Amino acid sequence: MPYARAQYYLLAVIGVILVGFWPTYFSVLGTVPWQFHAHGLASSAWIIVVTTQCWTATTRRLPLHRLIGKVSLLLFPILTAGLAAIVDATAKGYVAGDDSFRVVYGGSLLMIVMVAMAAYVTLYYRALKFRRSVWVHAGYLLSTPLILFESAFHRVMLWYVPGLLAASGPDGEMLLPGISIAMSVELVIIAVIWAKFRDRAKPFLVAAVFIVAQMLAMTLLKNSILATWMLRLIGHLPSAIVMATGFTIGALTSLAGWNDGKRPALSASRNAQPA
Repeated sequence: MPYARAQYYLLAVIGVILVGFWPTYFSVLGTVPWQFHAHGLASSAWIIVVTTQCWTATTRRLPLHRLIGKVSLLLFPILTAGLAAIVDATAKGYVAGDDSFRVVYGGSLLMIVMVAMAAYVTLYYRALKFRRSVWVHAGYLLSTPLILFESAFHRVMLWYVPGLLAASGPDGEMLLPGISIAMSVELVIIAVIWAKFRDRAKPFLVAAVFIVAQMLAMTLLKNSILATWMLRLIGHLPSAIVMATGFTIGALTSLAGWNDGKRPALSASRNAQPA
């Protein structure tokens, strides 16, 4: 099994998620908007599935590994619907104008989540398509938690770096630099993986491209016409349509990746029996 110790690192990621999201999500479950639940539960389930897949592959529990892999086909549309829910909450807060944080940072947050969704779609599709090549499959699947890691690690910094939380509000200037630092940590992790495994770690370089795209988009497009137009468009759409769009994107990704990863059918002539 490639990356034989990956499950232990993923357990560390789960720890970072619990610490990072404890003050604003896990400890106040009854007070957060429904969009946060849609995203939080789906993302938590996803990283548990990826961690479990590492364990089943390492311990050679292949029938269970294949079963959970099929379950992921159903979970992935829920994951992308959860991301769409965060897009919905961001746009609704921006349009309503009653959330100063989203009014100021709405464009940046939208770009981060939209690029994250594109990253998830690409990485999971390729993990499915190349599921018969263990290093490629494992690399793409293990890259998906890295896209989530930034959000959790940035929140850890907010809670424990003195002054950072106050400087990251609507009137501060440290939110985007703080997010960039968290994303830079992701890139360092990828660089370490690449240094150890080289060409076998190419899937992680794909994730790195998306992380750099997030860093650029949240800075360069935050006040762009595109970001403003998308926020207003999504902000006026019913939440059900936004969620359904995210779910459809995920469902089509699961379907395409599964079908494109099937073994090629033998030609009729090759299968023909001699008379």
